[in-house]
Amino acid sequence: MRARNVIKAAAAFALLAPATAWAQAVPTDIPEMTLKVADTFPSQGFVPERAKSWAENITKKTGGKVKFQFFWSDSLFKQADGATNLAAGVSDFARVASTYDPAKTQLWMTLDMPFNANDYWCGISSAVETQQEQPDLKKKFDELGFLPIVGYSSGHFHFLSKEPVTKISELKGKRIRSYGGARIGMSTVLGISAIFMPYGQIYEAVERGVVDGAEATILLTDSFKHYEIAKNLTLARTGYVVGSSYSINLKKWNSFPASLKQIFKDAAKEHDMDWARLMMEQEGVKLKEFQEKRGMKVLEFSAEDKAAFAKAAKESQELWLADMDKKNVPARAAWTMFQDKQRACEKKVAAEGYPWAKK
Repeated sequence: MRARNVIKAAAAFALLAPATAWAQAVPTDIPEMTLKVADTFPSQGFVPERAKSWAENITKKTGGKVKFQFFWSDSLFKQADGATNLAAGVSDFARVASTYDPAKTQLWMTLDMPFNANDYWCGISSAVETQQEQPDLKKKFDELGFLPIVGYSSGHFHFLSKEPVTKISELKGKRIRSYGGARIGMSTVLGISAIFMPYGQIYEAVERGVVDGAEATILLTDSFKHYEIAKNLTLARTGYVVGSSYSINLKKWNSFPASLKQIFKDAAKEHDMDWARLMMEQEGVKLKEFQEKRGMKVLEFSAEDKAAFAKAAKESQELWLADMDKKNVPARAAWTMFQDKQRACEKKVAAEGYPWAKK
C-alpha cells in the first residue's frame, strides 16, 4: 500500500512539475495587460498567421499575463495613418509601412529601395539589426514615437496584371501600383507610370481599372485574394519590403520592465526565423495553387529584361541617395550598414546554413 502511494505521489509530481517550473520561470514584475494591435491585413493568410503565432508565443512566455487584441483590415485606423495613430497611443502596436508617411519616414524608406535584398532571412535579420543599431535610424524612431519590434518581408515584388506581361516594353506607359519611394524611380527609368497606393487598395483599383496592374508579392496576393481580379503574375524578384513590421508605441515600450522587453526580443527572433523559413517554403506552394486552383498564369521576364530591372534599380538607388544628401537626410549610412550586414549574413549562411537548419 505504501509503495503504491509513493508511486502515485511521484506520478502526480511528474505531472505538476512542468507547469510549476513554467510558472516559476515567468518574471514576477510583469503586470497583466491586453495590448491593442492594428493591422491592415485580413485575419487569414500568411502574415496574420505569423502575427497570431507571435502573440501566442508571448502570451505563453508571460504565463498568460500579456494578451493581445487584434484589429484586422484597417478596422481601428487606416494603415496610411499608422505612424500618427501609433505615436498617439490609439493602439499599442501597428503595422506601420515605411513609405506611407514619407514626410516623416524618408530615412526608413531607404531600406525599401528596389533590389534592396535577395535572401529572405538575411534581408529580414539585417533590417532588424540596422533599425536597432544604426544611430540615425534610432534617433528617427525616437522622434517618431514608435519602434519596429519584429522583422518583416513582403516577399519579392512581381507584376500582377489582367493582361499577360512578359516584356518590360509591354509595361511602358501602363499605370502600375507601386509601394513608393525609390521604387517609383525604378519604374520611371523603365517608362512605367508608377502610382503609389497602400496594398489594401490594390483589389479595387485593379478591378475598376484605376491601374493596369500592380507590384505585388506571392503570399500577399494570396492573402488579399488578388487572383480574383487579375489572372497573370509575371515573376521579377525586384526586392521586397522590410519596413512594414509591427511597431510598438515608444511610451508603451519604455513602460515595460526589462524582463518583459527581453521576452519580446526573444519572441521576435523566433518570429523572424519562422517568417523567413515559411516564406521560402510556401511561395512555391502558392504559385502552384495559383495555377492549378485559381486559374492564374505564372510568367517570366527574359534574362535581358531582368538585367534591365537591376540596372534601373541601381540608377534609382543613386538618385534617391543623392536626393537625400541634398535634404541632409543621412540615408547613405543606413543603406551601407544594411547592405554590409546582408553580405555578412549571406556568407555565414553559405558556410553554416540557416540558423534553423545548421549544416
